[in-house]
Amino acid sequence: MCTSIFTKTKDGKHFLARTMDFSFPLEGNPVFLPRDYSWHVLDGKEMTNKYAMLGTGRGIAGNYIFTDGINEHGLAIAELYLPGEAVYNKKDVKGKNNLAPWEFLNWTLGNYKSINNLEKDLKNIRLIDKELPILNKSIPLHFILADLTGHVVVIEPSGGELKFKENPAGVMTNTPDLEWHTQNLRNYIHIQPRQFSSKKYGEFTATPFSQGTGTTGLPGGFTPSQRFVRAAFFKEYINEARDEEEGVTNIWQILNTVRIPKGVVIEDSEGEDYTQYLAAMCLETKSFYFTSYENNQITRAELTDELIENGDIVIFEVPRNQLYYTPKGKVAQENAFTTVREVIELLDDIKTTKKGQIEGKNKHLLKKIDDKFLNENISNIKDFLDIIEKNKDQLKQFEKNKGK
Repeated sequence: MCTSIFTKTKDGKHFLARTMDFSFPLEGNPVFLPRDYSWHVLDGKEMTNKYAMLGTGRGIAGNYIFTDGINEHGLAIAELYLPGEAVYNKKDVKGKNNLAPWEFLNWTLGNYKSINNLEKDLKNIRLIDKELPILNKSIPLHFILADLTGHVVVIEPSGGELKFKENPAGVMTNTPDLEWHTQNLRNYIHIQPRQFSSKKYGEFTATPFSQGTGTTGLPGGFTPSQRFVRAAFFKEYINEARDEEEGVTNIWQILNTVRIPKGVVIEDSEGEDYTQYLAAMCLETKSFYFTSYENNQITRAELTDELIENGDIVIFEVPRNQLYYTPKGKVAQENAFTTVREVIELLDDIKTTKKGQIEGKNKHLLKKIDDKFLNENISNIKDFLDIIEKNKDQLKQFEKNKGK
């Protein structure tokens, strides 16, 4: 179980994001792989990546295996479960690049710049039904991809040649297939952000109890179809993000609506399906955002030129315990002496201010004071300053008493 979304911002940023919902602890971290990284597929053949990549990875059987990631050219991909519908080739196909399903992501990010670039070579790739060593079973996967052009597609293996499916909603979950989920949205066209109006039933006028009546009927469960509808709704109607920072905020707000806590979804085997992490990739800045189940703080890693030039494998370890931000307390402005002192400082600055020569701590305030204001109020200002001058000793005693 997982949910993935594709989003855009007003300033032209594109994001591919996902939740990772799984019962087996994957213990992944953001990992950077350099250009020319070599790895072995299960049949022993050595593969070498041309391009650098950054994503959620873990070392398994001598290789780094990824569940999502982005490469140096802004091509991003995430793999999600498709139980009961993913169909793989049973044996290697002669003359083709034969890959285990979980190897497809590494191969794609390591060798292609864009969706169009990959599409030309899809006919030469076959996914072979092989067991993942850490799980000792074959894993049914489908894939969502996005690139810098804003193109977003899905690959759902059905045996034989791989093919793209367009993803008009920009959402992907799990079984059934993408076409079923897209058509299922037609059952929810009554869901809306605005309130429903009152209705008359005979002599009785039914009015809404409170806000949110437009969302009546929005699915609240954690089945793939319910999560698909919920993610599509929130993605469609959340206020459009202006930039990357707001884009990340929006993604976390959307994906939090499909995030699964431990203990809420129990498998027949008694395993707990839960959201192990949230991840988002900005295709333009090559930034990778990550939050683990145990730590709500967002970790940010970036695929930089420096990383590429250094050529090292880099693991960005994410804290697995909750971290808290504790701001320093600030004295409230109603504190009498603080207010008097600030007024004195402001008046002193005004007294010494000349047009075009604003100085002092309150420079940002004095920009709004013009010659007309000074001419109309200077006598009052001087009188007030004279009173302050005559009562300095009392003010000092007042400050001393406040400090006790």
